[in-house]
Amino acid sequence: MSETLQQLGARLARETDAAYRSSPYVQLSQDYLARYGRDPAAVPAAGETVIAADWRLCLAGPASPLAARMAGHLQQFLAAQMGLDLPLETTDGGVPSLGARCIELAETGGGDALVAESFSLEVTAERIGVRGRDAAGLRDGIVRLVDLIGLRQAPFLAPAAQVFRPRLTVRLGTVPIYGSYRDLVFLGYNAVFASGGDLYAVSRSNAIPALTERRGELPPPATAAREYGLKTYAFLNTRQKFPADHPVFSDHPDIRGALTWSADGEYTLCTEHPLVRRYLQESVEGLFRHDPDLDGVVLIIGGEGFYHCFMRPYGVEKGHTNCPRCEALGAETVVANLVNSLAQAARRVNPQALAVAWPYSAEHVWSLDRAQRGFIERLQPGGAIFTEIEKDEWVVKPGGVRKHLWDYSIDLIGPGDRAREQVAACRAAGVPIFMKSEPELGFEAARLPHIPSMDRWADRAEALVACGADGAWVFPAFRPLYGTTAAEVNKHFWWDPVAPRQATLAALAARVAGPAAGPQLRQAWQWVSEAIEFSPELPPYYTGPTYLGPAHPMCADAEAALPASFYGLYLFMAEAQDAVGLQPRPTFFTQARGDRDAMETLYHRMESLLAQAAAAVESAAPLVPERQRLYFEAESSAILWFFRTIRTTANFYASCRLRDRLHELAAAPATDRREAEGLLDAWRAVLQDELDNARAAVPLANRDVRLDFYYGSDHTFPHLEEMLAAKLQLLEHELAEVLPAVAQRCGL
Repeated sequence: MSETLQQLGARLARETDAAYRSSPYVQLSQDYLARYGRDPAAVPAAGETVIAADWRLCLAGPASPLAARMAGHLQQFLAAQMGLDLPLETTDGGVPSLGARCIELAETGGGDALVAESFSLEVTAERIGVRGRDAAGLRDGIVRLVDLIGLRQAPFLAPAAQVFRPRLTVRLGTVPIYGSYRDLVFLGYNAVFASGGDLYAVSRSNAIPALTERRGELPPPATAAREYGLKTYAFLNTRQKFPADHPVFSDHPDIRGALTWSADGEYTLCTEHPLVRRYLQESVEGLFRHDPDLDGVVLIIGGEGFYHCFMRPYGVEKGHTNCPRCEALGAETVVANLVNSLAQAARRVNPQALAVAWPYSAEHVWSLDRAQRGFIERLQPGGAIFTEIEKDEWVVKPGGVRKHLWDYSIDLIGPGDRAREQVAACRAAGVPIFMKSEPELGFEAARLPHIPSMDRWADRAEALVACGADGAWVFPAFRPLYGTTAAEVNKHFWWDPVAPRQATLAALAARVAGPAAGPQLRQAWQWVSEAIEFSPELPPYYTGPTYLGPAHPMCADAEAALPASFYGLYLFMAEAQDAVGLQPRPTFFTQARGDRDAMETLYHRMESLLAQAAAAVESAAPLVPERQRLYFEAESSAILWFFRTIRTTANFYASCRLRDRLHELAAAPATDRREAEGLLDAWRAVLQDELDNARAAVPLANRDVRLDFYYGSDHTFPHLEEMLAAKLQLLEHELAEVLPAVAQRCGL
């Protein structure tokens, strides 16, 4: 604990890097195209076009660098994944005319002339044509061709002639961990975060000299991203605040803004002060002059990230601040002024640039209107909104349990009421709006590499298209992108025409597991999707059995002190002050939450469905071809861990019910011996079942580093193996000593 937050973060980053690089599942993200392969048993269906070794690739010249790069990727894919070493030739100009058996690639003459990034795909008996309306259209056409061949698991294509139009003009994602911009493109995206970070570090403004000591290296221009035609955005924050005696206030005492978080907290800079506004504008303008092709900046202006005087002010009611200057103006005006000033600065360099404001949790911190209409109405040209498709809604579960979606979820497909209201407000005000979805995360089980409910992710992809937003920003907010099937399923629904949903998911399952095992994996996804229907809660961040899974203690003795193995660091709490994020805290519950009996019932319903999903992938495993085993195991690991996690959760709620009733009986003047005996037998069975569950979880934990809480990014706990060992020891003690002691207290 002698480490500073920065030192701890740097050490964890090094250890995380080493751990992930040693995992076999790194291939999911390190080389996206490696997940495709040729089924040696595949034979062409009647009428299918067969790409064979005597074919060639023909690129119409003069070709742009993007077209040439994508043609090269297609050539590499066919060689490495399909065993076809085809020559790539570039014509002098116009449409290639090199005879039969040719895949023609052209960045003009295809698609819809009125729709940017559209493309045409034509398949005949001896010729395949991929023609873009522009270079980006050809890029996406090649992605589609690779998907068609990859899902078919052979270079066989059905004859067709179609024009494909993107259903979303902006599709922002992040590069998979250890991957490249090529992998991002083949995931179906056309935009990316390419620079940014701490504004104080990237700023080159001299308006406030005391801040120059915080300068770091400027990120290089996003040239590599633009080589793939990607739109680029800089994500900025001013998370670091200042103690009252900081030199920045000695030099300019009147720029001190709100006291934040606590009575001994730190102060933000007042964004309404002319000097601070000048500093912020010069910083953003300087970032654009360093990289003039940036498309925009993004900042969280709700409850964290980019501070203003209405963000976490201490000692005042929501919608107010302890900064007199800003209190006189009101929250909507102050926050809109901040966004407008940054948009003005960016547009001095790029007249089309956007300052995209993300009001994450604003309704809980400063906004009296859950949709931030007043703020949206005050935005000027260049201002834009970014919001979540499902956050801050309520869904009702069987038994009347109300589930609050306070953060990311795959329960409500969306858009929720708040998101719809924000879209309507932006449309009325002429403000661009983008919709957020986590590609691999739902807090129904936040430790999973992804929640393997492909039916729901497919529905989410459709919802992002239909919600009325200007684009979908589908990226992980606080952990790496693993490149799982949940991350890639979106692209199959983001172009018109859309292939039939069931056929797409069946083909995707077969590509992961092989033709024989594919139907069982497909069925497992459906059972997982159905199980989410009974998920009763989003528990607090990284706490409790749905997060710790089989490592969560049963707490048969709710008053017993637990080993240090069950305590961890919630690093994200450093948003208030660094020291807060370095305080060890319990990662577990000792008591059931909410309506205990209803929650237990719902978790048992989930467990039943997930048991069927787990059985399906276990029976499918022997049928998986060796060439697909790695990707199947990466998928089945998430399904099996989800099952064991919810089994733990159901057992925990049952254990709490039985424990609490037995304590009542032990304290009663006259114990009902028959009831006590029945409860003790049931409790012993629950704890024994959990012992079996935790033991069965150990091999899963040992082979999948993605499950290890130690590598939590914005939090870190002891290693999963250590927590499981402590859990098993604790369970054995509870069965051997705690239960007999309770029995004795009940007079048995």
